[in-house]
Amino acid sequence: MTNHHQESLTTYPKPGPTREQEQVDEEMMSMQMQALRITNSLAFPMVFKAALELGVLHTIVALEEGVWLSPSEIAFGLPTKPTNPEAPMLIDPEPVCAFFVNRGVNSGSLMSQFMLLQSQVFFKTWTHLKDVIHEEKDAFSSAHGMGLYEYVETDEQFAAIFNQAMSDSSTMIMTKILEVYKGLKDVNTLVDIGGGLGTILNLVISSKYPQIKGVEHVPGDMFIDVPKGDAIFMRRILRDWNDKDCVKILTNCWKSLPEKGKVIIVDMVAPSEPKSDDIFSKVVWYGHVDVNTMFGW
Repeated sequence: MTNHHQESLTTYPKPGPTREQEQVDEEMMSMQMQALRITNSLAFPMVFKAALELGVLHTIVALEEGVWLSPSEIAFGLPTKPTNPEAPMLIDPEPVCAFFVNRGVNSGSLMSQFMLLQSQVFFKTWTHLKDVIHEEKDAFSSAHGMGLYEYVETDEQFAAIFNQAMSDSSTMIMTKILEVYKGLKDVNTLVDIGGGLGTILNLVISSKYPQIKGVEHVPGDMFIDVPKGDAIFMRRILRDWNDKDCVKILTNCWKSLPEKGKVIIVDMVAPSEPKSDDIFSKVVWYGHVDVNTMFGW
């Protein structure tokens, strides 16, 4: 008979995660949350679009600056009365909504630009991004069979949204520029290339510089020639064209200016490297993504 000797085993608690491992886990969780946000990224613009279409922000238009209605007052002040009893609990405006409300003459708002970017025309364009790589053509042309500016001429409803977005955007930007820029005080004739509805010229003349001639719409092609003036203004024009075309446009501007004339260019300057925590960098780069999608540069 054999005796077996068995020693008792000492058990130790399983070591917990190190500080380094906890940090890795937190980073992985953060990345997972970012991934989940991407999967549902379409939700926010669609919810906000519904708020605009329902007239939620228009309900606030009549209020004085800094005054906000309660959720119940907003819900029951809509053009179409809500039948959902929970509606007052579902509407909660943020201060940022003020930028989407037109508060009078020369104020402008981002509502029209938002509606433009969320339109079916633009949505269809985004579904053709792969064509930029596969076919070396811009996504807008792939989606609609023609360029953006050509399409504007064929769709009255889209043209109205497009022109309003350009006009409102110009109003918001120029109001700020005119507060600090003094380079127009000696100008008598100002040419706004691609001026659309004449919003910028009208704002410049009516608010600051009445000596400048009234708005006159002049048809033409900036790639052939540019109307003569003391100064030539371009906002969000050059970014829509490649380098070769930009040189052609600027050359025509130079030919149309007097000896001491000037070209005034208003556009966003892209940082050499976007920073994830810099909202201005993000806005500029999103703008470049839009341009590359619509024009393929």
